[in-house]
Amino acid sequence: MEDRLWMPMDATISIAFLPERSSRSLGASARMRDVFTQNYAGVWRFLRRMGVPADRADDAAQNVFLVAVEALPRIAEGSERAFLFSTAVRISFALRRKLSREVVSDTLDAGQSSTPTPDQLIDQKRAREMLDAIVDRMNVDVRTVFVLAEFEQFKVPEIAGLLGIPLGTAASRLRRGRDQFRTDVARAFGGENG
Repeated sequence: MEDRLWMPMDATISIAFLPERSSRSLGASARMRDVFTQNYAGVWRFLRRMGVPADRADDAAQNVFLVAVEALPRIAEGSERAFLFSTAVRISFALRRKLSREVVSDTLDAGQSSTPTPDQLIDQKRAREMLDAIVDRMNVDVRTVFVLAEFEQFKVPEIAGLLGIPLGTAASRLRRGRDQFRTDVARAFGGENG
């Protein structure tokens, strides 16, 4: 039987590896289980912030971990997180390219809920949408560095290595992203002169 990832419908996440063939595969299964448990939520959030629609984020995150399962023997211990996020970058770019070629219907709006929510949740949702829109307007190269640094807490040298770009380029993109974010947030939440 093949190893497999499994996610039940209630959005709880677990991993089942069947069958265990040796002590080495037992160690790999435990390692992958730990990597999955520690990083799934962060990878999913990162994919959403990179423009992957909510209805595609679960599949995209699972694809990231399927790639990791296959590459696990080649991933250096301690480098799993960097591998996952670099894979997520590639998957988000590919998915966004694919989605840009798809025809979108105005009648479909998967992000809206027909059930009423409390006022506080509505305000939080609006603020989150505004912030997501601000991040979404960034150039994709700037956005990638900004999201990795600000939301996923990667350091600039880690980002440069992860994306295969010079350290100065990563730092410059982060600075541009922060400047644009501050300006757009001030404009959106503080008025045009804010």
